[in-house]
Amino acid sequence: MVATSNGVVVRLACAVGLMAWAAAAISQSDSPRSLLERASEARSSYSFVGEFIYQYGGDIESMRIWRAANPETGIRERLESLSGESREILRDNETVTCILPSSESVMVDERRLQRPLDARLPGNPDALQPNYQLEVAGQGRVAGRPTTRLNIDARDDLRYGYRLWFDDETGLLLRAEVVSPLGEVLERVMVLSFELREQIDTDQLASQLPQAGYARMTTNSQAPDDAQSSAGQGLDQWSLNALPEGYALTMNQMQPLPGRDKPVRHLMISDGLASVSLYIESQDQADPIDGSRQMGALNAYGRALDGYQAIAVGEVPAATVERVANALTTN
Repeated sequence: MVATSNGVVVRLACAVGLMAWAAAAISQSDSPRSLLERASEARSSYSFVGEFIYQYGGDIESMRIWRAANPETGIRERLESLSGESREILRDNETVTCILPSSESVMVDERRLQRPLDARLPGNPDALQPNYQLEVAGQGRVAGRPTTRLNIDARDDLRYGYRLWFDDETGLLLRAEVVSPLGEVLERVMVLSFELREQIDTDQLASQLPQAGYARMTTNSQAPDDAQSSAGQGLDQWSLNALPEGYALTMNQMQPLPGRDKPVRHLMISDGLASVSLYIESQDQADPIDGSRQMGALNAYGRALDGYQAIAVGEVPAATVERVANALTTN
C-alpha cells in the first residue's frame, strides 16, 4: 500500500490527469470561478497527442500521451514511457491499467479513488473555502504557448498548494505544480509539446506491448463476498477522532487488495480537494511500517495498534498523515 517502483507508474497515471483540464479561450480578466467552471464543463472537449515530463522529488519521467476525449463516452488515454524502463499506462473512466515488462506484470486499478485533479476539483471555488485561497496570477509561456496561471494556495500547513498554467487558446492545462507550505515544488507536470487532433484512432489507444504470460493483478472497490467478510471480521471496530481541521470522513468500507488473502478496512477523509486514505489490516498479513515515508508529494505514516497495522497515505504534508493515523481509535 506504500508507493513502490510500480506505485510510481500508478501515480504517473493520476498526475497526468492534470493535463486533462479544458476550457474555452482564457483572457487575463478571467476569474478563478470562470476558469474552474469552464474547465469543469469542457473536460471532455479536446483530443491530442503530446509529450510531457513528470518530476517528483529528484526524479524526472518523460512520457508520450495519446488522449481521446468524447462528451458522450468520456476520456481514454494511453501513455508510453520515453525514459527509464519500458512501460505503458492505459486509462478510461473505469480503470487504470499499467503494463510493466520489467516485472512481466499487468496492474489493473478499478477503484477510481485517486482521481485526477481535474476530476475532483469543484467548479465552484467557494467549495474550497475556507481551506484555500484562489488567485489568477498573471501570464506566462509553456511549450512556446501563452498561458494564464491560477494559484490555489493553502490557508494552513495541513494541505498543499497548486500552481496551474492554462493554455490561452484552448484552455488545456500545460503545466501544474504541487507546492509545500514552505513554497517548495514537490511535483511538476509540464507539457513539452502537443498536437490537437479531431480524433484519436482506437488502435493508438490500445497497448503496443506484448503481455503473453504476464501476471495480472486487479484492485477494486467492490464489496467483498461473504467468505472475505468473515475473514475480515474485527475490522469494523475503528473510528477516527480529532481529524485535521477542514477534513471530514468520506469513505468507510471493506476492500480487497492484490496480494492480500483478507480484505482491509479503508477509511478516507477529504477537504474537497486533498484526501488521505487510511488502510487497516491484521498484522499477520501486513507489510510492517512504523513511522513516515515520502515520495514526492505523497506522504505515508504507519503505526501498529492492538494487533493491527494502520497506514495513512495521501498527497498532503507529512504532519497531516501522521495526525490521521494517530486519530484512529477502537469503538
